[in-house]
Amino acid sequence: MKRRFAIKGGSPREQRGATLMVAMVFMGILAVLGASAATNTGLQERMAGNSRNRDLAFQAAEAALQDAENTLTAWRVSAFDGSAAGLTVYDATRANDAVYWGDMANWASYKTPAYNLNQVAEQPRYVVEKMPCVSNTEHYRVTARGVGGDSNAVVVLQAVYSYTPNPGPCLP
Repeated sequence: MKRRFAIKGGSPREQRGATLMVAMVFMGILAVLGASAATNTGLQERMAGNSRNRDLAFQAAEAALQDAENTLTAWRVSAFDGSAAGLTVYDATRANDAVYWGDMANWASYKTPAYNLNQVAEQPRYVVEKMPCVSNTEHYRVTARGVGGDSNAVVVLQAVYSYTPNPGPCLP
């Protein structure tokens, strides 16, 4: 005796296309997920590039500060009357003036490190300000500006260096 198996839900003719519709729905879902993943990847790539540009700008500004620290003894005997590029007298009104320090026109005549940096859109610059002498200790504020891989990434850093001459009073 032969056994026959019946197909549940009707004849095979009534089920044609159901597999195709399920497959099309899954393909649509996969397409949406793929497009979302591609967009997310592009966004992350741009964020990584911007982060790299800012890191380059920060490192360039730090290199300028390091150059200023390395040449402290050379420029401390200079005249801080504006005759030497990048050497000025401290002005308390500019201490935290973001507009002043962000203006590129102010940076055109300032000092650049003795070496050139690669991968930056512009070489870093710095200005040294002689601050008032306090208890036989000279103070100098250095403000450095670094630019990253493109001109949109700019970092401005400040550091104060102190020097106590031994023996003798502060330089005027």
